[in-house]
This record gives sequence, structure tokens and C-alpha cells, in this order.
Amino acid sequence: MRRVIVGALGAAVACAIAAVAWSTGCSGAGERHASPAQVPVVWRDVRDSAGHTAHVLKRGVACRECHGDAGFSTPPLELCQKCHPAVRAALHPVDPLGGQRSPACQDCHGFGKDPAVAPSNCMRCHTEPQGNHAAVGAHSDQTCGDCHRAHATPSLDPRPCASCHADEQNHHAGARSCLDCHQMHEVNAAADTGCATCHAQQRGKIRVDARAITVGHNACTGCHKPHAFDAAQTMACTSCHTKQHVIAPAKHTRCISCHAQHEGAAAKPCTGCHVQRVSHPPPIRSAVTTVGAAPIRDEARTAHGNGTAACAGCHPPHAQPTGQLAVACVTCHDKPHHATAKCLDCHAPHAGKPKLEPALCARCHGRESATTASTGHATCTQCHASAAHEPARPPPSCATCHAQKAQVVRKGHTACADCHTAGPHQPRAQAACATCHAAEAASAPSGHTQCATCHEPHSGARRPEKTCATCHTDKASQGHGKRLDCVSCHRPHGPQGQAAPPACATCHPAEQRPGLHRVAGHATCNSCHGAHEPAPGDDRATCLRCHQAQVNHEPSAVRCGACHPFGGSRRPSFPQRVRHSSAERSECAKSPANSAVRRPADCEDLGI
Repeated sequence: MRRVIVGALGAAVACAIAAVAWSTGCSGAGERHASPAQVPVVWRDVRDSAGHTAHVLKRGVACRECHGDAGFSTPPLELCQKCHPAVRAALHPVDPLGGQRSPACQDCHGFGKDPAVAPSNCMRCHTEPQGNHAAVGAHSDQTCGDCHRAHATPSLDPRPCASCHADEQNHHAGARSCLDCHQMHEVNAAADTGCATCHAQQRGKIRVDARAITVGHNACTGCHKPHAFDAAQTMACTSCHTKQHVIAPAKHTRCISCHAQHEGAAAKPCTGCHVQRVSHPPPIRSAVTTVGAAPIRDEARTAHGNGTAACAGCHPPHAQPTGQLAVACVTCHDKPHHATAKCLDCHAPHAGKPKLEPALCARCHGRESATTASTGHATCTQCHASAAHEPARPPPSCATCHAQKAQVVRKGHTACADCHTAGPHQPRAQAACATCHAAEAASAPSGHTQCATCHEPHSGARRPEKTCATCHTDKASQGHGKRLDCVSCHRPHGPQGQAAPPACATCHPAEQRPGLHRVAGHATCNSCHGAHEPAPGDDRATCLRCHQAQVNHEPSAVRCGACHPFGGSRRPSFPQRVRHSSAERSECAKSPANSAVRRPADCEDLGI
């Protein structure tokens, strides 16, 4: 306890002795008699002190009782016991071990110049800690004597808290009522720090440990008004967080549905409500982890963090504009865009990397998907390897897949798009060959207009399996078709080759034709011959087309040529009927020169 130095006590005592000696006493400023001349002047400074007022003015104690007869000497500290032997300092007892000096009577009952040294002014010392006693905080403005009795036993006799705090009673406290939470002289807000101390030892829902105290929530009474601790009386989060935007406000109506208010407002795992599997961000498989006190499943652990942190990477709960549920994909993924497409046109938000397949591309590219179906070009990524984010990059050349055709392609056919003008998405659509080969198309005879029937499109070469006999089987198997190449007389199209079959005389000049061929009337070959007939027409009906006068000549004869030969080395001067023996006729029929003779009876003489 602060000690009062009674420096002017000697002068005061001298005044008191002088007052007794003169039988007038030392009176205050309002007395009717002047002070004795021998009283020290300092008496004016100490006469209004609490000690002198009580002893001299109120009780009339003579100065000599305290100061003695030898002058105004300073009274000893134990002098008070002389007159007050029964008074004990119950409130400030003597330390039996002597470790701490107890206040003397004069420390509270002042006799010096400082009028603040008075029994009622306890706060003169107790604004500071005194030994084992903390400084007085609460109730420092109250009269100490209402609860503390300095010289009585018990020294502490407090009144019930409700006598002053009737409107602050509550049922939160335990056996000691208000004192379960409060100390009588605690410093301001000391009860706040005691909440966690008590609640950390509780069980169940009322268990609250030090995690509840965080930056922004540094005192329990920030949310719980003192003496109003019911849940219904708790301050709403919006009392402080007035402008806090909430994602999907219709479903996140209460802050505490996501925030554990007694765990430092830590966010609960989103997987507590949102149980769908998430493959994007990709999961990290490991043991079950906890966020706060709640376990989360493995699929909630991702490369973006654990639990709530992972979800909040895309869905910031308090940072999104109204109506927007997730940040833009480009916040993390700065890859080029797929033309004007949005990320979610191809990517499902929680499904990770999409599978590039025709069905996915067909969502936007329906026409291309339809025209490439069953063509070998239906798998988009065969040509568009970088289609996902860089569709404008040139696709690989056609030769990447069509290497065999690229190797044999002839000059003029090297640019695939020259013929496949509809592009790779319609590979079957081709430009007509006549676009470039106009002369050939104009000169092609009927049946030869489809160039690819005979020609391989890429090399331009004639298909080896496509000979003239492939289509003209009957022509190739008889007549000139058995002995000559078709192109000797025919061309498939212009501009090269025979424009029309040449005249027979080109190969069969008149001087080389045997027998009756030399007759002038027989100069027109096609009168009797067809280029692709098995044999010349020398039957009766053929000859009668020109020789109508001979209609009755040898009416029994089937073939005129039997008697009028066109082959051989000599020409008869006239036809004649000769009767031969059976042996001669048989020999005639066997002759190679008469291979066309059907019956021995038709033979002429053996000299033909």
C-alpha cells in the first residue's frame, strides 16, 4: 500500500499541545479565537486532515496526548494502540511472516497536508496492484465501505449482486451465481476471457474452446450480449457483416450453415451438403481428412485443396457477383479458346476432361458430323488433333492417312482439294473429271462417261482389271475381237486414238482379198461381214439381199458360198454344178480350205 509520509505531523502536534496548554485548543478556520502565537504556521496546512479533524475537532483530544509535553514531536506509529487497543485492522491484517508490510493507521487516517489520505478514499492506493491483490477495476466508483469493513469481522460483507443489478439476472451462472463469471473488482471485459476457460471444460454443444477467439471475434460478448446468452438472443452475423455477398443466397440463408461459429468461424466442408462426386479438380487419393471436426471423403481432396478449399477454388462463397455461381474457367485455365465456344459447351463443371468423340463435336458441328459418318473421317481428332482449344491450327495433310494414294498420284492430281472440293467433311463429294478433262469427256462414247469405271482416280492409270472385254464380252469373244486389240479400231475417248473404226481396206486391201472378194460388187465389206460376227454371212438369205435374180437358182442349196467360194487362191470363171463321187465329196469336206463347208454334198470339184 502506498505509504503516507506525515512530514508536517510535528507541527500539527505542536499546535495541538499549545491548544491544550492555553485551554483553548487548536481550532479550525472558523473558530472565534485566534491561534496561540507559539503554534507553528504549518498548523494551517494540516488542521483539515482526516486525523486531526476526528481527534482534535470532533473528539477534543489534547495535543499532548499524541505529541507529548516536550514539543511537537512526531508520534510513533504504534501510538494509536494506546487509545484504541480493541481496534484491529481486519481488512489489512499484519502479515505473520513479515513478507509484506501492512498499512499503519496513519496510512488511512491521514494527519498530514494531503486531505486525500482518508479512510473512505481506498482508491488512493487500490488503483494499482497491492501485493497479491489486483488493482480494483469493477465497482471502483462505489463506496468501498458498503462491502468492506476495515475494523470488523468479517471484514467482507458484500450485498447481493441483485441489489444493484436486478435487471441483469440470468440463468447462465452456476452455484455462485454472478461470481461464477465475475470477480468483484475485475478489470473491464475480464469476464469475456473467462468464457473460454469455463466452456473449454464443458461437454456437448456448450463446449467452446480457444478456437472461438479469432481476429474479428475477439470476445464472446461480440456476439453474445452480456447476461443474454440464449441462442435466440445471439447477435445476427449480419449485424457486423452487413455487405457480405453470399453465393446462391436462396439456399445459404444462414451463415452458421457453413461457418462453425465457435471454431473461429471456420467454414464447414461443402461436402457436408453437396455429396456429388467431383472429378474436377482431379482428386488426390489419400486417407480421410478432417476439416474442423468433420471428416471429408477422398473425392473432396483435390489438387486445388482439401474439402471446402477445393470447392471454393471455383465457387468463392462471398466473392461472386449476384447470380454467378463460379469463377470463369479462364481464371485458372489460360488455354486458347475453341473459336467462339464457351468452356462449358464442352466441359461438364464437375466431370473433368471431356472425352473427344464425334458425339461431343456434333453438339455444334452437326452438319460436319453427319456428312463424315461412315466415311473414315468420322473421328474428328484424326484430323483435328488440337481441336479442343486451337481448332484454327492447320490439320495434317491428307497424306498422313492416305499415304498410299499420295505416292501414286499423278501430276495434276496432287492437290486433294482440286477434286474433293467439298473438303474433308464431305470426302465422297468429288468434282467431275470433266472439270479438267473436258476433251476426254466430250469425246467419250455412250457408256464411257464415268471415268472412274476404267481409270484409278489418283494415278489416272487405267485399271488393269478394267479391259474392254470387262464390259464388251460378246465383242471380244468373236470376230476381230479374238484376233485384235480393241484400240486397233476403237478409242474409249478422245483426243488420241481412232476417232472411228477404220475402213476394212485399211487392213484388207483389194489385191489381197481372195476368191469372189475381187468381184466389183463385193467391194463393200460390211455387206457380208460384221466386225464382231463369228463368220462372214454366205448363207442363201444373205446373198439374196443383192442377188435377187438368183432366188430360184438351186433352191435346195443352203449356202451360196459352197459353190461360189470367197476364199482360196484362184477365182473360177463361172459357177458350175459338178457331180462328184461320194469319196470325192468327203475329201472335199475335209480340206482346210473348205472349213466352212457343212456337208460333203455341197462341195464343188476338188480343184477349188
